[in-house]
Amino acid sequence: MSLQIKSILSHVFVILTLLFPFVYLVLVIWWLKYRNSENEMLRVSIREAFILGTIAFIIFTSLITAVLTHYGFKSTFTLVAGEVYYMLIIPLSFFPAIMGIARNNAGKIYYYPLIGKLIN
Repeated sequence: MSLQIKSILSHVFVILTLLFPFVYLVLVIWWLKYRNSENEMLRVSIREAFILGTIAFIIFTSLITAVLTHYGFKSTFTLVAGEVYYMLIIPLSFFPAIMGIARNNAGKIYYYPLIGKLIN
C-alpha cells in the first residue's frame, strides 16, 4: 500500500469514527503505527486525523454518557443533543476530512483549518 493511500485512509477513518465511534480504536492503532513516518504527508495526515477523531469521539461519548446517566432516552436533552451532534458536529468534522482526502489524492499536504494552525 502506498504512502498516499495510507494518508487518505487516515481521513477516511475520521469519517468512519464520526458515524461509527468504535472505529476510533482502528484510528488509534493506525496512528500508533504510522505517527513517526518519514513521509511528511502521511505524518501530518495521521496526526491531524487522530486529533479530529479524538475530539469527535470525546464529544460523542460525553453525550451518550450524559444521556445514559442523567437524562434517559425520553428527554428533550437527548433530542437536542442528537440534533446538535448530527447537524453541527458531524458536518464541521466531515468537511475537513473530505478536503483532506481530496488534497492527499492530489499529492498535496492538507492541514485542517483549526487543528493545523494550533499544532504547527
